[in-house]
Amino acid sequence: MASTTIREALVPAAGRGARLDRPGTPKPLVTLGGVPLLLRNLRQLARAGVERAVVVVGYEADSVRCAVACRRDLGLVVEVVEHPGWAAGLASSVRAARGLLQGRFLLAMADHAWDDATVRRMAAVEVEAGGIVGLVDAEPRRVRDRASAVRVRLDGDRIVAIGRGLTPYHAIDAGLFAATPELFEALAVADGGELSDGVRVLAEGGRCAAVRVGEALWDDVDTPADLVQAELRLRRRRRGAAVSPEVGPRPPATTYRFTTGAPARTDVVVARGIVRGPAPFRMICADSASSPVFVVTDGTVDRLYGERFVGRLRAQGYDVRRVVVADGEGAKTLASYGYLMEQIVSAGPDALSVVVSLGGGAVCNVSGFLASTLFRGVTLVHVPTTLMAQCDAAISHKQAINGARGKNLVGSYYAPQAVFVDVQVLQSLDDRQLRDGLAEALKHALAQDRAYLRSLLERPVDLRDPDFLEWVVRRNVELKCQLMQRDPKELGEGMVLQYGHTVGHAVEHLSGYGLTHGEAVAIGMMAAARTARLMGACGEELVDVHTRLLERYGLPTAIPDGIGADAIVDTIRSDKRYLVEGVRMALLDRPGRLWSVDGEHAIPVPDDVLARALAGCRAGSARSLRS
Repeated sequence: MASTTIREALVPAAGRGARLDRPGTPKPLVTLGGVPLLLRNLRQLARAGVERAVVVVGYEADSVRCAVACRRDLGLVVEVVEHPGWAAGLASSVRAARGLLQGRFLLAMADHAWDDATVRRMAAVEVEAGGIVGLVDAEPRRVRDRASAVRVRLDGDRIVAIGRGLTPYHAIDAGLFAATPELFEALAVADGGELSDGVRVLAEGGRCAAVRVGEALWDDVDTPADLVQAELRLRRRRRGAAVSPEVGPRPPATTYRFTTGAPARTDVVVARGIVRGPAPFRMICADSASSPVFVVTDGTVDRLYGERFVGRLRAQGYDVRRVVVADGEGAKTLASYGYLMEQIVSAGPDALSVVVSLGGGAVCNVSGFLASTLFRGVTLVHVPTTLMAQCDAAISHKQAINGARGKNLVGSYYAPQAVFVDVQVLQSLDDRQLRDGLAEALKHALAQDRAYLRSLLERPVDLRDPDFLEWVVRRNVELKCQLMQRDPKELGEGMVLQYGHTVGHAVEHLSGYGLTHGEAVAIGMMAAARTARLMGACGEELVDVHTRLLERYGLPTAIPDGIGADAIVDTIRSDKRYLVEGVRMALLDRPGRLWSVDGEHAIPVPDDVLARALAGCRAGSARSLRS
């Protein structure tokens, strides 16, 4: 029985990875933690003491060979063997290394991931002469796809049977073996396409031992969901290992706890004629009847509706003060917020004052943040006047202003008491403003409601049809209220609201807000669809339906010239949902449904995938991702 560290390894990296479905990327070069799987495993082997590795390549052999040859930091000698018959199966690829390994060697699957301790443990394991030791997981319930996994039957620490579909079974093959050259002979005897066929021959001869994974985590990266799960695990480990808590005696301490907050209800009223005649709708609650009311609006809306709206409220006896802010995103700066707060404070509000936003999304946002911070919170009422605000900004408890490095970086969760949606005022908007608002409606259709999506694809498009606009607003309000009721902090299915916004916010900011929010979100949704396709979450048809829908409603699908991919990624790093471990995005796996892996809806996206998706969103480069 040998006990010294194993110095050689065999890594079969010849497969295509059809189930993983990563267009243009061979399976061994798919990244985990920003590093191709094959290179990650080679470095782990080197850290475990392996000095030489034989890598068998087949599908896209030149690409895989180049990826290995171009790296000088692997820490071990790599010999690449091209196997023309790789399509015959894993056993054939392993046999291609026969004669190249004379002693004990580690057999490491190129599409698996383990932690360093597990690899070191297998490199130091004792292997009996002519035998093999397999790493197994004796907790099969931890394995995502047990139906297609290689199953193992155990007798103590011996493997007595192995194969797909094996019953009964006690464990799952974890893709890492300590082997001897007799494995090649066993594979020849078995004459099957599976590696497990050769291992079974050794097991039947009593020469196959097992090492249990124990509590360590490992991954078999066979499907898109497997890769996401592996990335999530890796990022969590990195986050957990970021600090080392000080160890030492803890002085006596007492812990107390308090709980705050209660669900807040917001009534959303949809009607026609509210802005021109607010009296019948009782916007101001009785408790605030004698308190100053502050109507915040922008210059354009003030010219259209300000005098009449404020006049009608004053005619009812309310003490109304009007505050006019800049149009558009200029209202959402820290400087504008500070100026607005000083104006209102100097006007003498009291604890029961009401802030009423009358305007589009920017006015809703800044007014909401103002109301949430004035006296630590006063009553907020929204009266949205754009389609964007009626479909999105006003129907929300998220209030925010922009920072120098991005959109909505400073904000709060603060629910309005009521929202009054007047679809009649939409007739004052130009076509670009209507398309801008429709982007948020299309988002809900693509990510939440397949029937809504079908209707939007089939129904005649008439931006000037008030019935069409009211139908869009009502359905969107219904869908958004459902999400906010079930997931107000957007930790699960509420991520629908973030669809298209990771890239969209960055593009909007980098355009100097020359793009409207809806135009930027449309581009962001296109980038998200391409990202999902590149990650194998969906087929080409999802990309196609995005293109058809967005173009049907006159929204852009390409990133404007002058906005570079590096700048987009850099801006995303300032996004409120970014973690230092990498980009996360809401993605779809089919029309009307978010992609979820193990209950996680914020999907980790590798930098190389995002870069390819952004490249596909360039004008003139909307080529098929099948290539």
